[in-house]
Amino acid sequence: MNILQQNIEFNKFLFDFINQLNSEYVNGAIILVEGKKDTTALVSLGFIGKTIEYCNNNNLSKIELKTQVYDKIIILFDYDAEGRRLTRKVLLRLNKTSVIELKYRRNLSFMSNNCIKRIEELSNFSPYIVLTENFI
Repeated sequence: MNILQQNIEFNKFLFDFINQLNSEYVNGAIILVEGKKDTTALVSLGFIGKTIEYCNNNNLSKIELKTQVYDKIIILFDYDAEGRRLTRKVLLRLNKTSVIELKYRRNLSFMSNNCIKRIEELSNFSPYIVLTENFI
């Protein structure tokens, strides 16, 4: 598969990825991200739901309180050491009381061939998602 085909496939994946996140949100899930730039990147791709930003004056106790009203927590932290540390921290604290979903984080890493290291990098793809949407 050449580079152009890979980009087209990844753009299709992102289009579906955002649609799935929107569906999850409509069905009672919340997206947990590290910061405001992550939220902005998701919105730039067409995400219509709410996020909770871990690093925006939140601590684990506040996150726990804010997520209690949701059926599921979808974690989309970065793929660096800090993102892994925060993921473990949230899992240890909230896994007993909440449904936590990591498949979106894993799928994004896999489909980007581990090229996406920070969720905020997704904003680089926003113009291409619109093009992909028009050709699907």
